[in-house]
Amino acid sequence: MPTFWKEKTVVITGGSRGLGLAIGKAFAAHSANVVLIGRDVERLESARSEILDDALSQRVDTFCLDITDEAVFEQRFEQLIETLETVDVWVNCAGKSIRCDLETSLLGDYRELMEINFFAAVRCSLAALPLLKRSRGHLINIGSLSSKTAWPYVAPYATSKHALSAFTQQLRIEGPSEVHYLQVCPGPISRDDTVDRYREQTAQLGEAAKQAGAGAPVGKIAPDQLAEKIVRACQKRSVELVVPWHSRLLFSISQLFPRLGDWILKRLSRK
Repeated sequence: MPTFWKEKTVVITGGSRGLGLAIGKAFAAHSANVVLIGRDVERLESARSEILDDALSQRVDTFCLDITDEAVFEQRFEQLIETLETVDVWVNCAGKSIRCDLETSLLGDYRELMEINFFAAVRCSLAALPLLKRSRGHLINIGSLSSKTAWPYVAPYATSKHALSAFTQQLRIEGPSEVHYLQVCPGPISRDDTVDRYREQTAQLGEAAKQAGAGAPVGKIAPDQLAEKIVRACQKRSVELVVPWHSRLLFSISQLFPRLGDWILKRLSRK
């Protein structure tokens, strides 16, 4: 196994399950020291044990922190930094999705998802930048295909992820040049509870809304495979990782010909 990440410190928000946990496993498999951040102590400890079962890393730590609470974050972030010698990679993976109809969507839905998917990531990024500047490290923002395009039934989610995409580009343009910035834009990620997650929200929305990616015509991505792609992209200091890669074609069409792009999206959403 390559030793590029040996003894590097990787901090992951939303690290107790899902893609965040998979990213922790992937970096640990490359001998990195991993710090998982989440709000549930029991889930964090379970995730830690899961990584240690088969990882080359001998150090996996957990830190209980609600990154959406600004006052608590400021206090607890200082405590976190005191326990770490350095931070080489910071991954903003904590996030939430939703299903709703645009016409009946609530302003509160937008506020909630902006706080979790955007403001919390900005809060963490700005706090981590001085550390990453010193280590010439990596800042990874986990977006979505919805960072690049709209799609039915996910308006608050897509809006928050578009904002995160804009912030990541701002970082690339005027953030410290010593830091590598990577935006990850994956399609729907495989998980066991996709339908049940949105059962109540989608009661009146039809079958497509219940599916992964709200029925987007792209295959589901295995979290462990995506996590390994993220590690490689980070090592290459790539600026963007879009999965599946062919989605870039639609994004390019939408940028050059917005009306045509919208027409394609509407046709795809009716299939």
